[in-house]
Amino acid sequence: MEIPLPNPTVSRPHLRQLDWYDPNVFDPRVTIIGAGGIGSWVTITLAKLGVRRFVVYDSDAVEEHNLGSTPYHMSSLAEKKVGVLKPIAEHYGFGVKFRGVTKKFNGSKLPPTDVLISAVDSMEARRMLFKAAVEQKINFFIDGRIGGENLRVYSVRPTDTEDRKFYRLTTKKSIIVAHLPCTGQQCIDIGLAVSSLIVRSFRNWIAREEYVPEVIAKISHLQIFSSPVKESKERKKWKAYVDDQRARIRDETSRVGE
Repeated sequence: MEIPLPNPTVSRPHLRQLDWYDPNVFDPRVTIIGAGGIGSWVTITLAKLGVRRFVVYDSDAVEEHNLGSTPYHMSSLAEKKVGVLKPIAEHYGFGVKFRGVTKKFNGSKLPPTDVLISAVDSMEARRMLFKAAVEQKINFFIDGRIGGENLRVYSVRPTDTEDRKFYRLTTKKSIIVAHLPCTGQQCIDIGLAVSSLIVRSFRNWIAREEYVPEVIAKISHLQIFSSPVKESKERKKWKAYVDDQRARIRDETSRVGE
């Protein structure tokens, strides 16, 4: 009896996820701004998903109050977050190429990227980051936000006029952000929840060119609200083509029996 050899084109570590995201097919460049309670978990989860190319910005060092909501350890105190995150991503990922930038993003030109992820903690930083995404015509932008047990994830195409208008409404200077005490800003399960939604948005865009512009989750009540799914023009054309082909095949098949 001949024993079949493993198919080298199939990613064995990712075998159970291939219907959703195949790392052998996709190789996107990802830039993440922020390596704290959101950005660190997004980086690790994307690395596990099979993403290989990362650029992560963060100027901060690991402080004691970070330890309970990030993957960082006591031994990492006073070290730069991106310097600590690099070996973690490489350890959990698969051929990860990680470049850490130990400076705060100031609106300067970003490296070439396919997906830009905002893991910052102020509206001013979000506005500046989105401005750069629009100017550089970055294909896809994801913004994760946490406020206590409430979280939001925005996923938009900076090159799309409708998406730009929508996202800018969520960062207007007139928006009042609720002040939270330092002891009620983030718990690790909330950081993991928003990171999970960001990664889901990422893989749906890369693999299917579909996205949900706004997701709001109230974890305290286990409630999730979302806007309708959107898709790229290319995917719409492809779906129309597939529907036409299916109709043609049905028509031809029915004629056979006549």
